[in-house]
Amino acid sequence: MDVKVNQIPALTWNWLRMNELTVKEVKALQGESSVSYSTPAGIVEKSNQDFTIDTKTGMGENMEKLLKESAVLVHSFETSDKVQEVLKLDYKFDGNATANAVELKVADNAEMTVFMDFRSEEEAGDAAIETRYEIGENAHLTLIQVQYLGDKFRFYNNIGGEHAENGKFTLIQLVLKGDQSYYGNYSGLHAKKSELETKIAYMLKDENFLDMNYDADHTGKKSLCDIQVSGVLRNQSRKLFRGTIDFHRGCAGAVGAEMEDVLLMDESVRNQTIPIILCDEEDVSGTHGASIGRLDEGMMFYMQSRGIKEEAIYEMMAKAKIEAIANQIPQEEIREEVRQLLEK
Repeated sequence: MDVKVNQIPALTWNWLRMNELTVKEVKALQGESSVSYSTPAGIVEKSNQDFTIDTKTGMGENMEKLLKESAVLVHSFETSDKVQEVLKLDYKFDGNATANAVELKVADNAEMTVFMDFRSEEEAGDAAIETRYEIGENAHLTLIQVQYLGDKFRFYNNIGGEHAENGKFTLIQLVLKGDQSYYGNYSGLHAKKSELETKIAYMLKDENFLDMNYDADHTGKKSLCDIQVSGVLRNQSRKLFRGTIDFHRGCAGAVGAEMEDVLLMDESVRNQTIPIILCDEEDVSGTHGASIGRLDEGMMFYMQSRGIKEEAIYEMMAKAKIEAIANQIPQEEIREEVRQLLEK
């Protein structure tokens, strides 16, 4: 079947056909992929037939329906404590079309960090994961995701959640390997001083394709969002990023910012970026922008004058862009694992 995903809130780009994406020949998702983990003390695990968190998601209703039809169990992880130990979920995808569903609930005044590691046992296959979260008052959820899949793998990563007052969601995502990747996140900043911090890094090669949709939905007063994206495109790879900061009436004092920095390694790459600010409230501050292109000539001259070849300069800068995001992962063990993947 063909599935329409990643639709932006306001259809403003009809003439460029960038408002949404239709994924061709999507396979039906059947069964769960393998996942290994151990639950740290202070976190309670449950299994449900369906999601108990009612929220929008970044990829949209069609993707939600596709996952629901897979009939997989929803694995819920909940905490009412400030849990220091990381909950690690290690996913191993095979060559089939599989699905996983996860709920993350952080109660008032609690904290939880979750690390999702996406790997594949086969070079080709299809996999989808939907993650919904709920953050209580004065609570903090950190979600770290690292993708390192086969060169012919197609992956769907759908996230959505709601924030209570002073509830913060930190999302760090690294897309390092895989053929076709579809990402989306919706954050409902509907309470006072609710906060979203998003850090994304991607490295695409050959004919890889990455399609993204990130929606920060502000209705809470003094709510805050910061979306930072850093990427590398080489060979014939393609990427489309949609980032929407949506200020609704009543969110006085809200602040939103989004920025993408893209390094183009070859002239045959294709990059599309849509930074959007929608505003229905006067007392807000929103900024957006993008830095896209090859390396600055002055920097190239400086480094070449010190005996570094052009190809080595680009490789060094490409790696540095990914590491800049990876270094913001608070756990040294996970940072080291990412560094080892980059060395590959």
